Amino acid sequence: MKRFFNVSRVLILCICIIISGMSLPIIVHAEDGVKVESRMTYISSYSSSLNISETGVASITGTVRGKTGVSSAYVKCTLQMSVSGGWVDVISWEDSRNDSYATVSQTYQLYSHGTYRVYMVCRANTEEKTGISAYRTY
Repeated sequence: MKRFFNVSRVLILCICIIISGMSLPIIVHAEDGVKVESRMTYISSYSSSLNISETGVASITGTVRGKTGVSSAYVKCTLQMSVSGGWVDVISWEDSRNDSYATVSQTYQLYSHGTYRVYMVCRANTEEKTGISAYRTY
């Protein structure tokens, strides 16, 4: 009888673990700076990224992809530097197209050491999103 009691306790414990695991959310990891939201109407995906070489050359990218049927896309990337706890614009680039895809891909020579990021605004048809890249230090 004692053996049966232990087996049934283990079985009940396993069932509880399985049931509780079914209610856990599924987490999807994306690349650095990539945003994918299922509730977006016109935007399929958007992303921004920043890399800085040892010599201070910043590589900036920003992309927006519209869903099927999107007729206009826009992206603007602003390189920003951290100054006194805030962010100061350094330089901006933008791309606008009568298509479902827009992208910015630029390089820029940094002259000041510090912490940088890319702030991006993008649009597909009338839907607008913003994104921020990972911070990079030079």
